[in-house]
Amino acid sequence: MTTAQYIDKRLGELAQHKLYFERLFYFLEEKELFFIPDGEHWSAIECIEHINNVNEVYLAQLTKVCQLGQATLNQNLPLSWFQRKAYQWMSPLSKPGAIKVNAPKALQPRRMRNANLKISAQKVMENFILDLSQIERLLGIIPESPELRNTKFISALPPFRIKALTALQLIVPHIGRHLEQAERILKGSRLLKESQENNPDLIYPTKYA
Repeated sequence: MTTAQYIDKRLGELAQHKLYFERLFYFLEEKELFFIPDGEHWSAIECIEHINNVNEVYLAQLTKVCQLGQATLNQNLPLSWFQRKAYQWMSPLSKPGAIKVNAPKALQPRRMRNANLKISAQKVMENFILDLSQIERLLGIIPESPELRNTKFISALPPFRIKALTALQLIVPHIGRHLEQAERILKGSRLLKESQENNPDLIYPTKYA
């Protein structure tokens, strides 16, 4: 695969993630964003919060990688076996080869760490869009250079270290994985709301009850 092909492919995926996010989240009421259906552990907005938590681990380090000097350019981009597998493992669970991974507690929604902590849905969504823009910029720089893409740093599972290109192979499909999770949660919310409309004795839960 050429570097240009790799960059185009990943940028295309990011663009699809943004459209997916807009389709799912724009114009939703707050109670829909925070609702947790039976069988789920997170709300839809907490899926986005988790994506942001993971991105924050990597974006500062990837940005620092871009500041390294003596970076050469190479038009070919060979992916290692682990880098190809990392992408597959982190893809949405509906995709072949994807595996379920329990998020470390530090990367879970803050409610899971402290039930008294509250989040702003608007701020979470704004941070998500900002992070997508930053990932786009990094994708245009890091894959171009062997020195940059092979620079190692601490992963989201310390003390393990991974290459910068491996980090990109993880965070791009990881976004799609949890957008798919959010869609499933929102469908559960809508089904309950429809049931309530047909049965006025049902109570539609909120983040407070």
